[in-house]
Amino acid sequence: MIFTPYQIGSRTLKNRLVAVPVFTGYALPNGQVSEFLIEHYSSLAAGGVAMVVVANAAVSADGVSSRHNLRADSDEFIPGLARLAKAIRRNGALASLQLNHAGRFARTDRPLLPTALESSHLAFNIASLKEFMNFFPLERRFGLTQGFLQHLIAWNRPMTEQDKQRVIGDFGEAASRACEAGFDMVELHGATGYLLAQFLSAFTHKPEPAGFNQRTAFPLQVIREVRKRVPDGFPIGFRILLREWVPGGIDLPEAIAFAKLLEREGVNYLSPSAGTYNSMFLPEVRKRMSRPGYLVDDTAALTAEVSTPAIVSGRILTPSIARRALQRRAAPLIGLGRVLRTDPEWVRKAREGKKVTVCVNCNGCLKRVVLDRGFHCERWPTWVRERVDLEQRLLTRDMFRGLWVVANGEDGRLFKGAMARMIPARHGISTSILFLATEEKGAAIDETRDEVVRWSDRMWRGRGFKGGALNHLTRRVDPPLDDALCREVDKGGYGAVMVGRNPTEPWRERFLYKQKGKVVGLVGQDPRWSEVLIPVDLSVSTLLVLRLLSHSLLRNPDFHTDFVHVLQGSAADAMRRWEDFVKILGWDKHFELRLLPSGRDVAEILLHEIRARRYGTIVMGKRGLSRIKRMLLGSVSAAVLHGLTDQTLVLID
Repeated sequence: MIFTPYQIGSRTLKNRLVAVPVFTGYALPNGQVSEFLIEHYSSLAAGGVAMVVVANAAVSADGVSSRHNLRADSDEFIPGLARLAKAIRRNGALASLQLNHAGRFARTDRPLLPTALESSHLAFNIASLKEFMNFFPLERRFGLTQGFLQHLIAWNRPMTEQDKQRVIGDFGEAASRACEAGFDMVELHGATGYLLAQFLSAFTHKPEPAGFNQRTAFPLQVIREVRKRVPDGFPIGFRILLREWVPGGIDLPEAIAFAKLLEREGVNYLSPSAGTYNSMFLPEVRKRMSRPGYLVDDTAALTAEVSTPAIVSGRILTPSIARRALQRRAAPLIGLGRVLRTDPEWVRKAREGKKVTVCVNCNGCLKRVVLDRGFHCERWPTWVRERVDLEQRLLTRDMFRGLWVVANGEDGRLFKGAMARMIPARHGISTSILFLATEEKGAAIDETRDEVVRWSDRMWRGRGFKGGALNHLTRRVDPPLDDALCREVDKGGYGAVMVGRNPTEPWRERFLYKQKGKVVGLVGQDPRWSEVLIPVDLSVSTLLVLRLLSHSLLRNPDFHTDFVHVLQGSAADAMRRWEDFVKILGWDKHFELRLLPSGRDVAEILLHEIRARRYGTIVMGKRGLSRIKRMLLGSVSAAVLHGLTDQTLVLID
């Protein structure tokens, strides 16, 4: 039965397998879709499931639960979501977008919740907090405790009627965006203790007058609004909480009663879940949730009472467990969560009768997403886990939020050619041009600004950027300009900053070494800009440099890139490490690494190479993690900088 088709509303699933939502933390910090997020969900679709449910897209700016939470609360997110939906569908699966508001668990100064926190469950909340803290390493507990207590303090005021109407509208607008982006359906997140579940639970919602009908009113209003905002026949699913495992919380009979209301509203599928952030860390709950197929019995009870199709999940570790669940009619669909992430080949192995790699329930993935480190599985090969760590470092740096600094007329003329070739042609790129005007040069900057705005607007339109923005900013500042620019970079959260090279103005070079965790560059006028040298020390930091280049220069056919490494050990060891890097980066094109013999100062070796081969652009790590102090690129890059003439130097920290 696993590989027979099934119908949800107007959509046909090619088999009974659904990749149910598992939060990844792979979105960009601004909520936009990242390349890595697309790659992740594309891989799930290509694995053979019939539908992929993209986890936890926030419907409101105050409904975000994580630093790397996907968002759908503005039209600016539609292009990225469209690319995501297209990638899933292109790989053979239907695409569903899960819509959520985190409620009291949101990262905001004023979280939304149905009713204010009461003292009646104080003892349980303290016990739950203790178990939550015990779940994490000792060095992480203080920060987590502080964050949790800040949440508790903010849980002192309920949502107003205006808040409720606004969030109801937000759900409807987000659903409309999902439809416009090309998703086949949406799923409303009513589990894990987020806002819809908070309204349903008597543990978090004590309305006056108290009662089941009062607690279901808000979620039902959300469903009706979503239904109004999507085309007729567009399927809507609901992630439903069957057991909350907290005092007075949702239990199975009440969940079934709510499911019957959802059935009347025309909800097209139910995706059962159990446990919330208030309970899932308790030892007895963790024990329940560790059992293979722990939701099968409860989902079967739900299926017996409602005709709306359900997706049974909850550690469906093996194909045999899936088949037994279908045979006993627990549900017509099988949900694969962490088990599919543990073994992306699960579907193929099920079809071929091969043994799958099972999730051992170590909960390492859960710890990582709570700590904003991104989902990964301890059972993945080392190189795959290293890849996730690398991508997470890239996400946190916001490298595609760029700033180009114009401090005189020469900068404007210099950038006219450089911007068009150096800005990565990718979705979601955001670039600002900052005009720094001192009292002395204010009039000249104003004149330069008019010309730069005209040609940069033409360039931006000509490149066809989508999902991003080009901004022009003017700041009247006092010297020293490097300090003024540092303040502007910190304020704007820029991840990449380009400044024109001018040896007569030393503030430009000083600025480069005042920045940490960013891409910074001095743009020169060397006509051989397309000849690029990339020195690598083969440290962990090299991976970050190479991954950033994968998103930028290495995609541009106008650039010819050479990679070099100054030997500090055996050539065989260096080449093995290079091959490991190529594998981690997932490059489909093989780039050669040229080995340079050591014997003198590393910077001198690199400068000789630059001059001999006439490179016009050099890209380096600013500080490597090499074992040998002379290979620390923090010092090497400074020596290279001072030895260059008119080349462009880009430093990645």
